[in-house]
Amino acid sequence: MTEDTDPSGGGLFSRDLAPPSRAPRWPRFALIGGIAVMSLIVWVWVNRSTEGAVRAMSPAQRAALYKEAWADQRAHCLGGEGPQETPSRCRQRAEFLLNFPQCDEACRAELAPSLQPTTP
Repeated sequence: MTEDTDPSGGGLFSRDLAPPSRAPRWPRFALIGGIAVMSLIVWVWVNRSTEGAVRAMSPAQRAALYKEAWADQRAHCLGGEGPQETPSRCRQRAEFLLNFPQCDEACRAELAPSLQPTTP
């Protein structure tokens, strides 16, 4: 050993070193809470984006899309020969039609069969 080294302690691997101080936990909880709030905001935004997009259209665009979506729904899901598409696709289109302000009580009543939960 050399003269400069002190074998009794104070080195990097010494057991005499004080344990690291515990940092307060509130920053960690604040970060987790912030992430949870942001996740909730994104979830709401994604689930409301279809309705917002429909309402942001011009009245002529909205009417044309509504008419086209209704024609598809009637032809593929509400026709006399029964659904020609999967129940999940018919339900998805029916839920899309509900976002239109033109979809009144008569519209909702006609869409009701497509909105019924499907059994596996």
